[in-house]
Amino acid sequence: MNKPYRFLQRPRAMMLSMVVAGSLACQGLTFAAPQISPNGDPEIEKRVTASLVEALAVVEDNYAGSIDYERAVEASIDSMLTTLDPHSHFWNKEEFTEFRNRQASQYSGVGATIVPHNGKIYILAPFENTPALRAGLRYGDHITAIDGQSTQGWNVDKVRNNLRGLRGTPVNVTVERPGVPDPLTFRVVRDSVEFPSVTNSFLVKPGIGYIGLRREFQRTTGEEVIAALKDLKAKGAKAILLDLRGNPGGLVESARVVVDQFIGKGQKIFSYKGRGPSGLPVERNFLATNLDPDQSDLVVLVNNGSASASEIVSGAIQDHDRGILVGETTFGKGLVQTIYMVPGGYGLTLTSAKYFTPSGRLIQRNYDGVSKYDYEKQGFTGTGARPTGKNNEFQTDSKRVVQGGSGIEPDVKVAPTLFTLNQIRLLDATFAFGRLLVNGQIAGFSDYKVEGTTFQHTLNDAEYPVSDKLVQAFKKFVAEKGNDFGVTSAMIEENLAFVKQQLRTEVVTAAYGSETATEIAIASDAQVLRGIAELPNAHALLEKSRKAQPESVSERKVTR
Repeated sequence: MNKPYRFLQRPRAMMLSMVVAGSLACQGLTFAAPQISPNGDPEIEKRVTASLVEALAVVEDNYAGSIDYERAVEASIDSMLTTLDPHSHFWNKEEFTEFRNRQASQYSGVGATIVPHNGKIYILAPFENTPALRAGLRYGDHITAIDGQSTQGWNVDKVRNNLRGLRGTPVNVTVERPGVPDPLTFRVVRDSVEFPSVTNSFLVKPGIGYIGLRREFQRTTGEEVIAALKDLKAKGAKAILLDLRGNPGGLVESARVVVDQFIGKGQKIFSYKGRGPSGLPVERNFLATNLDPDQSDLVVLVNNGSASASEIVSGAIQDHDRGILVGETTFGKGLVQTIYMVPGGYGLTLTSAKYFTPSGRLIQRNYDGVSKYDYEKQGFTGTGARPTGKNNEFQTDSKRVVQGGSGIEPDVKVAPTLFTLNQIRLLDATFAFGRLLVNGQIAGFSDYKVEGTTFQHTLNDAEYPVSDKLVQAFKKFVAEKGNDFGVTSAMIEENLAFVKQQLRTEVVTAAYGSETATEIAIASDAQVLRGIAELPNAHALLEKSRKAQPESVSERKVTR
């Protein structure tokens, strides 16, 4: 069989040589890429090469259709990596480009949030200083065509992929807007769009600042948190809620900078243990450098979607008794991911070490003998088994006992506020009504018409109130259109507070953007409210920690 197999000639050597430039992107460290070992077992290499070539030969000779060689190799590499652990991964060109853009806190596109409602895709809100805003796209615009192609039947991903593209390239977006008889087509020139980690920061109550760090840890994350702290302090904040819920992680160097704002110089932030580029064991401790850390009372909000770099932050805060963790147990992802650039625009994520908190706790959940599906499901439901016994018990600075080996368990467990099925149905109806309302199509409510979005707005409770009169107008709308959404009048009565909140959220989104609108839900969120209630306890805990004996907090296991 002497066929010229384009991708499988000398597979081991080829695949290793593809890894020509690597960096510990996930933790902001730099390692040289591993080189091909001159001591590889030639017999093993020969058997692997023969197996791969023979398998492809059988496929080529017998498969009924055409073969996409590129996809086949992508799948084979990714499958190989999944045998190692759940987080080693092969990125195709599109995935790797998007990943690197996220790390840079930006992407190239039109700059607007899009959402599905009742089988259609809409503009939820353009971002500040973006092509979408400059072109004139607005909240509630129904995207009916992109570059002349109908979007009927398209999902959010397909619409998003067609809106994104190279910087400087144009895209024609056709929309249907309430109150405008004919479709509107906007020529939007794509540009770099900022995608910050901090989604919003504001005073949730007088003297209490909220920082929503709910997107990935990126290169600008540390600077964003520093700026948010400074702004909140100027507004009178004496206490801080740091919201890490749903944050999947990212650049751990940025996580280090975030922790460095709250603990003093010399205190350990995290450590990792693993293998270096030569294959030799490596262990490194990362210490705080801040001579003047923030002294605010601190609560950190976490849930089962908080992973990796988020767990570095929450683990360090908890171990040093710097603040109280409120919410749900975190995901349990504590593997150091080395990101390698592969020729042709591909990327490869390979586990090279494990993270440990200052007290010595392992963050990573066990994945041996667990399918990838069950592993991810357990992480997001909090059902993963936690190791037991004295070897898994550690102490914080004030000698509180904390557990390792399965994420970070909060000090105060609070279940999230979840939508009911009827509330989910009401979301479609409130959005449909809201887009008519802000476009002046609901008679008697001209005060709710919004001509454009104003950003950096400080929202107050008196703006856009939802009166009984407005609720009655919504009920009338549902009576006429309710069958379109599966909504009844009884559902509205049973969820009246929810309906009022959502109607106000829709109008505020149109007027001030989605980031400002989320403040409405945050202010009444059960985990946020419990976090506010725990701030005095966070203050007491910090004072107790400061009075503790000045002994090392590094890997202090409980002694019995």
